[in-house]
Amino acid sequence: MLYLLRCWQAVYHSFFSRHLYQEVGRQWQGTGLGYLFLLLCVTTIPMTIQVATLLDTMKNTYIQHVIERLPDLRIEQGQLQTEVEQPFVIQLPDDEAPFLVIDTRQSPASAAEFVAPVVLQADRMIIDNQGEVRSYPFENIEHFQLDKSELYAWSDKLIAIVKPLAYLPLLGGEFIYRALQAVIYAVGGLVFAAWLKVRLPYGVLLRVTCVALTPGIVLGTLLAWLGISFGLLGMVLFLLSQGYLFFAIQSLAQGQDRTPPEDILEV
Repeated sequence: MLYLLRCWQAVYHSFFSRHLYQEVGRQWQGTGLGYLFLLLCVTTIPMTIQVATLLDTMKNTYIQHVIERLPDLRIEQGQLQTEVEQPFVIQLPDDEAPFLVIDTRQSPASAAEFVAPVVLQADRMIIDNQGEVRSYPFENIEHFQLDKSELYAWSDKLIAIVKPLAYLPLLGGEFIYRALQAVIYAVGGLVFAAWLKVRLPYGVLLRVTCVALTPGIVLGTLLAWLGISFGLLGMVLFLLSQGYLFFAIQSLAQGQDRTPPEDILEV
């Protein structure tokens, strides 16, 4: 509990406190990746909420749009039956390309005629996932009747399950990205250390770098939450992180007794 409290205090003090960076460099143990992970556990929450909102939009805009336009469908003895004129095409909103094609005729339209991600033929469903085509025969289905209310309920349940589960892959991907970023930036920190004539072990630099990334991560999360973005945002956040890394290394060097300027101080 005390460790968690110190971590959250570090988030606030990382924006301005030289004392924090001195404490991180001289008193903290480990690589700092644990601190970085705890920080991302919190900053990933707004990202997950945004993904959940996007999933709701997809459901309301696309999934329900397709379900509403589906005709009555039933499968008897492995054969799909429907009363609509065929080929029957369903398109997504604002998209002229067919999304779902129903064609149960003996001579169905060719793939070249109707290129669609989902095709229902008399005896099978064909799904084209970005060039990877899979066929699912109906031969083992004795009886099936499409129920739109069940489809609506199923889509609601699926989205409700996926939304919280999105947190885990988002957190994992964000941590891997930030950890690699810290490892690379810490190597660059050697340049700052040499310029300031401070000799720092790489482990200390990595630990300090993880904390120096905090302002950029927090600011980036806040801007994303507010929907603020511009072309040079990535560059601005990069320069911000480099500035705080320099500030951190300078804080470690500050107040140390160095006789000749050429001397290198070990911390």
